This record gives sequence, C-alpha cells and structure tokens, in this order.
Amino acid sequence: MNESELKEVKKDLPTNIEQLDVRMRNIEKIAQTIENVTENGLASANEYLKNKAEQEKLDLELADRQHKRSIWVLGSVVIAVFTLLMTSMLLKQFELVKIILGSALAVGGGAGITSLFKRKR
Repeated sequence: MNESELKEVKKDLPTNIEQLDVRMRNIEKIAQTIENVTENGLASANEYLKNKAEQEKLDLELADRQHKRSIWVLGSVVIAVFTLLMTSMLLKQFELVKIILGSALAVGGGAGITSLFKRKR
C-alpha cells in the first residue's frame, strides 16, 4: 500500500466504524426481538397446555357426572318397572303384567338400538 491509499483508508475509517456500529445495534435489536418472541411463544404454549389440561379435567368430570346421572335414572326406571310388576302380580292382573313387560322391553330395546348407532368421542 502506498501513502495515498493509506490516507484514503484513514479518511474513510470513521464512516466505516459508524456503519459497523449501526449494524451492530441492528443485530442487537434483532437478537432482542427474537428473544422476546421466543419467551412469549413459550409462555403462550405453557398457557395453552394448562388450559388444555384444565379443559380435559372438566370434560372428564362432566362425563362422570352424566354417567352417574344416567345410572340413577336407569336404576329408578328398573325399580319402578319392578314395583309395577310385583304390584300387578300380587293383584293377579296378569294381562297388565304382559303389557308392562312388553312396553318396558320395547322402550328398552328402542333405547338400546339408538345407543348402538351413537358413537362416543
């Protein structure tokens, strides 16, 4: 390198340093932005997973309550039909017993057939 080139490089050195400084600040801003996006993304993912777990827990509790309710209703119906049958038999109303049994079997069969076609999630 000769002296003229050296003088030219020294003259351009402050502008090159300023440009380098601006680029470094831009890189730092980008790095900070990426860090913030990552933190927010992880926080959102954690929040989503918490909400999903809570919703699944609530769904299980609801299914459990519905199952218990259906068991109580089914038990009540069976007890009611049994009581009607025993009362009819004690009163020697055998035609009424046939009607009660036929109706109970028809209703039970209809309910059973429809539940076969319904799929649970």
